[in-house]
Amino acid sequence: MIELLCRKMPLSSLLRGLLERCFAAERLEALFEAHAREQYTRDLLFSTVCDLLLSVVLRVYPSTHAAYQDRQQELNVSVVALYDKLKGIEVAVSAALVRETARDLSALLDALDCPPEPGLPGYAVRILDGNCLEASEKRLGVHQGLAAAALPGKSRVVLDPERRLLVEVVPCEDGHAQERSLLEAVLPTVQAGEVWIADRNFCTLGFLRGLQERQAAVVVRRHGSLPFGEQTPFAPAVGGEEGQRLFEQRIEVEGRTYRCVRIELPAPTRDGDTHLDVLTDLPDTVDAATVARLYRKRWTLETAFQHLEQHFASELNTLAYPRAALFGFCLALVAYNVFSVMRAALDSAHSEPVSKGVSSYDIAHEISATFRALLLLGEALDWQFLATCPPVQFAHWLRDVARNVRLDSLKKHGRGPKKPPQKNPYDPKQPHVSTYKLLRDQ
Repeated sequence: MIELLCRKMPLSSLLRGLLERCFAAERLEALFEAHAREQYTRDLLFSTVCDLLLSVVLRVYPSTHAAYQDRQQELNVSVVALYDKLKGIEVAVSAALVRETARDLSALLDALDCPPEPGLPGYAVRILDGNCLEASEKRLGVHQGLAAAALPGKSRVVLDPERRLLVEVVPCEDGHAQERSLLEAVLPTVQAGEVWIADRNFCTLGFLRGLQERQAAVVVRRHGSLPFGEQTPFAPAVGGEEGQRLFEQRIEVEGRTYRCVRIELPAPTRDGDTHLDVLTDLPDTVDAATVARLYRKRWTLETAFQHLEQHFASELNTLAYPRAALFGFCLALVAYNVFSVMRAALDSAHSEPVSKGVSSYDIAHEISATFRALLLLGEALDWQFLATCPPVQFAHWLRDVARNVRLDSLKKHGRGPKKPPQKNPYDPKQPHVSTYKLLRDQ
């Protein structure tokens, strides 16, 4: 029966297999026991809560309450108990879930023999950016009588662009927390030999110092408030895209020497900036053009955030408690990583890479249309063998299933740039027209 489902619903089967791997009950309970400090397990298991809320994040159900109603007999707890469990899941547990599943999925990418996208030879690239959860519905007593938006939290997310995996997250329950205040929690995740790319909000003395202490390099836009001294004036640098000019100088920050690459922009930004100053401590063998190219990779994480918003219910505004909302967001990060491995499986199953020509929207649409049916049809089937088999064997299963995917139905259809809409004069004497007559008289 599993073989039949894999032939008829290959994308949903890939997802089902990867979720079985990432969300095995024993593993999740061990993770919860290792990282939870306040909560404990009584009647409702952490693995059960993960499974239920993940079905909402994947848009199998429209809301948490709808998922609960469908599985009420199986859960055998009240809806109040469910929400009490959700609102108490500690951010350390949510962060560990992302980190540990990303590590396992990275091992699967190795088993699939998918070479990472080229970044910078000799370095592991990491991109850092922040995300603020959208305002939640005002469902709590403390919200009553307030007109201001209720922010359930924010987070700092780290992307490995070479593997397209979100490898770390630093959740914060305070929606008003400054981005820079969370950098101390990011630094312990830094490893020697990495190069970190970030926007100017993360260009602080403490972060630059912490990276250098951990023998990691940086490519970051210079913040206007960063104190520095000029060692050399700007001089033209070789390279740059067509129509783009680059300049470079050396500066000193707290006794450390950095290169400052100035990128002149073809048009001012919405803030009126005509150039970007990018700091780096990469060696001179990495030229200014490569530094500019690396900084542009920062938008890879912005694109990932857009995919989270478009294809998953990543920000559940019905979860008003900060811990519950952040837990839902972290589940969406795991779902994004799972989709990245699914794309890698498609590449591995064919003689040449195909995932770049596949539409993420169509993948998400097909899964949302078939995944619940697969869960119902395969409810009595045993998928647990996928959770325990060696990575090489599981990678072989992924390839076999991926070969059943009809790529022609998922093909991207590119289009040219949108033309600006033409504003036609409005005639109040003729507020509407008959399309039939227009077609008849053309």
